[in-house]
Amino acid sequence: MLKHFRTWVALVYIVALHPNQIDAACRCNSIIIVSSNSHFAMVHRIEAALYAQPTLEPKPIHFIADNIPNPTFLAQHHKSCLIVTIGTEALTKILKLDTSLPVLSVLTRKKSFESQLETHGRHLNDPKHPHSVIYLDQPLERQLNLLKSLLPNPKTENNVGILLGTNSLSDQERLQKFASKKGLKLTTVNVNNFENPVAVLDGLLDDVNIVLALPDNRIYNNKTTRGMLLTAFHKRVPIIGYSKSYVNHGALGAVYSSTKQLADQTAVQIMAILKNNLQLPAPQYPNEFLVEVNYHVAHTLGLVIADEDALKQTLEKMERKANG
Repeated sequence: MLKHFRTWVALVYIVALHPNQIDAACRCNSIIIVSSNSHFAMVHRIEAALYAQPTLEPKPIHFIADNIPNPTFLAQHHKSCLIVTIGTEALTKILKLDTSLPVLSVLTRKKSFESQLETHGRHLNDPKHPHSVIYLDQPLERQLNLLKSLLPNPKTENNVGILLGTNSLSDQERLQKFASKKGLKLTTVNVNNFENPVAVLDGLLDDVNIVLALPDNRIYNNKTTRGMLLTAFHKRVPIIGYSKSYVNHGALGAVYSSTKQLADQTAVQIMAILKNNLQLPAPQYPNEFLVEVNYHVAHTLGLVIADEDALKQTLEKMERKANG
């Protein structure tokens, strides 16, 4: 009887003095990270951010999507409690496995994520197949904030042109709402599957003084990008892109998130999921971002634009004001 009493007292003492250690021991901290060969940098940054955490001691296990043979591979890692997919290829591979483990997707555009869930009969808020995502896309309002910050005279009426395809048509209503709130006139043109996006853009450029490009593969792809940028440049109408590479190819500017920024946000979310009994957060856009400007294009078009750090600070201020 005395022996049991001493054991009970010792247990109470341990819990009282080391509650975090007891709590961490009861949690799962094994994470499966799945990526393609092209995303090693992202994986390494996520792992580095996780190892730098002072608590929980997460244990990431990395797999290449092409090397996952069949659904039975998950059974070999039955102690894992979370899957993180890097890129659309990895997400597709995991969706085919029909796993019930929570899945956090990263480096996937919003439309691709939604399309993949639909293709595999999944949906958000499904307790049997929990999914969430940190989108690769920037919020539409953030993109319009950059556009307005780059306008030569933001106090005059500026007509913004946007081409909409299959993957971006559903954004039309939200774009109109945000543009109206920012005092921008929006001209949208729907590009069907039989039209040449370059030719459609050529006609649109006569009626607008700036164009916002959205990540829609029907419109902006390897076959059309060069032609669209050259067409706009010849008509002296700047294009606001959606990636750093698009700016390097001739777009005036873009807002984007770096690999480090996305990796850090992913690591924070992983830790939050582990601490919150594996409850996934709502889908979210990148928190941190950078601004890229092609100053050669700006000079050629006769535009005087602030430096990138100043533009970033302006966008952050606009977001803080909008969020109250």
